[in-house]
Order: sequence, then C-alpha cells, then structure tokens
Amino acid sequence: MDYRIKKVGDDWEFLPKKERDEKREYENLTIRIKRREKKIESDVEKIKELKKELRKWKSDRTKGYHKMVKYHKKFLPSFSTFLGSEDDGNPQWGMWVSIGGKRKYLYMGTVSEVSYQLDLLENNVPHYNKNNRYEDGPMGYYGSLKPTNQNEGDLLENEDFDIIKSKIESYLCDVIKKKMLGILKKDGNLDRFFDKKYKLKGIDILYGLYKKTPHYTPPQKEREKKKGGTLRPIKVGKMRNW
Repeated sequence: MDYRIKKVGDDWEFLPKKERDEKREYENLTIRIKRREKKIESDVEKIKELKKELRKWKSDRTKGYHKMVKYHKKFLPSFSTFLGSEDDGNPQWGMWVSIGGKRKYLYMGTVSEVSYQLDLLENNVPHYNKNNRYEDGPMGYYGSLKPTNQNEGDLLENEDFDIIKSKIESYLCDVIKKKMLGILKKDGNLDRFFDKKYKLKGIDILYGLYKKTPHYTPPQKEREKKKGGTLRPIKVGKMRNW
C-alpha cells in the first residue's frame, strides 16, 4: 500500500492549522519510515556480507585449530627418562628431550648420585662433604630404593624405578623447559640447546634447586685424616758407605 500524501489528494491548503501540523507530522513520519526501510535493506546486504565473512572465519578457525594441535604435538617438549645399562655395575640415569623432530641426550647421574640429590632436596639427609669417605648420618628414602630397568624383573621390582623416575621428571622438566624458552627467546631457535657444547647435568640442576630451599645448609666440613705412624720401607741389600 502506498501511504504517500499525494495519493490522498490535492488542495491541502484549506486545512486548519492544527490539521496542517498533523499533516506535516504524518509526512515526516512517512519519510522516516522510507529512510529506515532503505537502511534496513542496506543492513541486510551488510549482514549477508558479514555472515559470509563469518563463515570463512569459522572455516579458517577449524583449519587453524588442526594446525595448532599439530604444532603442539610437534613443538611441545617431551621427556623420556631411563636407566642406563648395568653391565658395568654402576647404572646411570639419563633423559631424552625431544622437540620439533630433534632430540638431545641429558646425563642425569648415577643411581646413587641422583638418589642422594633427591634426598638432599627433600631434606631427608644432611649435606655431606663429597670429600669425606663415609657419610655421617642415615641413608635417605631415595637412597634406600633399588631401581631396575623396566625390562628387568617383575612389576614389584620396578616400583622403585617408577618412584625415582617420576621425581626426576617433576623436578627437572620445568627447569629444562625454562632454559629452552630462554634460548628460544634470545636466539629465535633452539640450535644452541641441541649443540653438543651445551651441557646440562641432572644432579647439577637438582643441587641448584636444593640451594634455593629454606633448609639449604653448606656442606659439612671435610674430616681430617687420622694421624698415625707410617711403615718404613724395608731396605734390601748391603749397606753402602759414602
């Protein structure tokens, strides 16, 4: 229906003032309605474009999400802790750090070294002096464990392995990640981390953590060696006269 005033008729000049004012308000209303309809039509087109753009964004989001999952799997560091061969009678803990298709071997320390550092970190033993031949105190909790390789023995025997392995990773992984992030932020890549010249040792990291604990104490004094007589060498042969 056409609501324009000219469709009603002509000669509006004969209307009284009150009616003329109402006519003017009506004409203004029809103009506003027409403008609003045009704006809505324009907005509808804009909405169509916005919806089209939104669909593309959602499609890109789906593709991006799958990329993020892939990148997370590829570039999130993973840690594999293991116990080295016991052929020499001195098993050693090691760790592989993998990221972006590369991996680096980190030496943790012997079983006795790692166990002692864990006990030290958790305040289970005194801070012994490494130059003392015997420890003046009790053996710590981790020192009492006997870890074995996962492919040896039954599950019960491997329980000690799992306990120490879990502790190693709980203390070391975050520290190693921070070191990697520091290199990445400074260099823009992790080449320096994977360089053989870049050394990290597990027991050194554990000792560094111990030094930050409230219960840290300097190592015990080195014990003096007991004084005693020495055996003189036995002279064999004839005495020489000078």
